[in-house]
Amino acid sequence: MRRKFYVDNVPIRVFKNKTNIGVGYPSKAMQIQASLWDAESWATNGGKTKTDWFYAPFKANFQGFDVSGCQVLTSNAKNCSSDNFWWNRHKFWQLDHVRQTQYQLIKHKYTTYDYCTDRKRYAQIPLECL
Repeated sequence: MRRKFYVDNVPIRVFKNKTNIGVGYPSKAMQIQASLWDAESWATNGGKTKTDWFYAPFKANFQGFDVSGCQVLTSNAKNCSSDNFWWNRHKFWQLDHVRQTQYQLIKHKYTTYDYCTDRKRYAQIPLECL
């Protein structure tokens, strides 16, 4: 099963939940975080994506914010696999054609770094990237 992350109903990340090889997700408690990176080479496509400091200071604002999730109080997360949660229903197991197209556009337009393809830092492909 794949875990999908949406912003404004658009998929922005798909994670292959490969529990059969020991890569469950999420494996730790999750939190929502926003950060600014320091524009080092690893975070800017090897320095190809330049930071335009003209737009500094960089700020983020959030409104109408809502998160759907399942709280896990023990190491047993089976209760979070229930069909009672909308995201576990069969229709959400795969991206439909529209969502797949949106996801590809988002990746193409906004992804400047993907650790799954970074052979300088990770000579061995991480299990979750296979």
